[in-house]
Amino acid sequence: MTITGIIGRILLLGAMALVLVIAWQNRDALVRQLTIPIPISGGGSTSKPAFDAWLAGDEGRSQDFARLEDFLAEEGLSDIVEPWQLARIGGYVASKCDAEPFEIPPEELWPNIVPALRLVRDEVIPTVGPVQVLSSYRTPELNECAGGATRSNHLEFSALDLATEPRTQGEDLYRQLCAMHDAAGPSSRMGLGAYYDLAERGYSGGRFHIDGEGYRNWGRSYTSASSPCGRFD
Repeated sequence: MTITGIIGRILLLGAMALVLVIAWQNRDALVRQLTIPIPISGGGSTSKPAFDAWLAGDEGRSQDFARLEDFLAEEGLSDIVEPWQLARIGGYVASKCDAEPFEIPPEELWPNIVPALRLVRDEVIPTVGPVQVLSSYRTPELNECAGGATRSNHLEFSALDLATEPRTQGEDLYRQLCAMHDAAGPSSRMGLGAYYDLAERGYSGGRFHIDGEGYRNWGRSYTSASSPCGRFD
């Protein structure tokens, strides 16, 4: 091998060694840049895996939830929505109030949710299809933090915030819900929160409220005047 070739190899090896040294010194930054996030199945803090983990963290919770499932079965309501969803307090509330995303309602309040679940079974699902619970019970502290009404039915575990499953949104959904509410009539005692704004048609998260505490409806600003029902063309 010629002297030129030897010198070339030495320079190449030196350059490679320099690159390795620089890479080692900056290894943490390189790892951060090259790491590819792997999504977790069910993602989101109010998912079923998140609930299972939350439940497993406290034996008392597991026992309370088992009794809630038994109660729903005795009432013939265990297959209306997935029972674990009744422990959701709502992702927005949990985030805003820095709270755990689940809360099993006090046992003495469980009968209060029966009228709402029956309305979901008899009226809502036949109209819009399967639904999921976005939020149900709120403690007084959480309700105040979230800016809820002082007499909110969520305080008594008698109301459900819902979305279709799979989730749909837009004017057609609220047209169907308003027509359902109208057809059910005052004897149903159905409360419908139709969170759709006719003046801002781009707004629609597909969320709506159902309770069995009195026949009425309201809209995005939580007043009857803001309800889209009766105002569709």
